[in-house]
Amino acid sequence: MDIFNIALRFLLAAAAGFAVMSFFGIRALVAVCSSVPLARRRQKEFPAFDLVLAFRRILRQTVLGVLGVSVITVLVIWRTSAPNTIGYLLGMIASFLRNLDRMTPNSRRNQRRFERTFADCYEPEDDEDTVDLLDLWK
Repeated sequence: MDIFNIALRFLLAAAAGFAVMSFFGIRALVAVCSSVPLARRRQKEFPAFDLVLAFRRILRQTVLGVLGVSVITVLVIWRTSAPNTIGYLLGMIASFLRNLDRMTPNSRRNQRRFERTFADCYEPEDDEDTVDLLDLWK
């Protein structure tokens, strides 16, 4: 193989590593590093917040992310040559460094995403204005 082919495969592997880490790994890291502190904070602010349901969802996101990254990484390391593997791992590191600011619970973006994702963990509020459909049939 000539140097151009090796460089091209290295760059493609780096792009693949970046994509895998962005799709699977960053989600898992954000779930652990950002969502856990946000869930604990919400539970302190709103005692009716269902912390167990939130932790189950965080655990599911983390496990799926770790499994996805692990399986793909093992396959890449097992099936490719050394330059491709190094490119893949460097792409993963680049993705991690690029998204490092997303892993803080104080990020406004993370707080909005948390509110959308975990909206069903809040206890429904009882309004006097709402009418129960079962009461209409009585």
